[in-house]
Amino acid sequence: MTESVPSGDTPLPALPPHFDPSEPVPRLRRELATGPDGLSAREAARRLAVHGPNEVRAKAHSSFVRELVTQLVHPLALLLWAAAGLAFIADLAVLGWAILAVIAVNAAFALLQERQAERAVETLARYLTEHTLAVRDGRPCTVESRDLVPGDVILLERATRFPRTHV
Repeated sequence: MTESVPSGDTPLPALPPHFDPSEPVPRLRRELATGPDGLSAREAARRLAVHGPNEVRAKAHSSFVRELVTQLVHPLALLLWAAAGLAFIADLAVLGWAILAVIAVNAAFALLQERQAERAVETLARYLTEHTLAVRDGRPCTVESRDLVPGDVILLERATRFPRTHV
């Protein structure tokens, strides 16, 4: 059975929510609308316009106060605020203070975890390669990693650093 690969004028389907890279290659090619010859340069340019550059975006650091407020007004935190208020109204001050402590500890851990995750992403981004060997128009060519698009066929060798990917 032959795979049908859409031409550059065929609308690009959105990546299915059930996309699984461990699926058989023919099925992945069908879902990503690509083939063993890769994408045409025209189709790659179109997909780049649709999906945008393939890069890790640096998150603008917001102020500590703004991040703290975000954690304190999170839906679960709001429920805990209400519980603390009800505890104080019911003259259960010890319980109210315990709930407020839980809110504070939760906010502190969430802030710490977010900061660590941001640093990890920034560190990983430094290890990503600038250029990648991809198959375009049936020929291997070097492209900037930021210009990779869903459906690109990339060639890897042993000890190759991986490019960033949209998926």
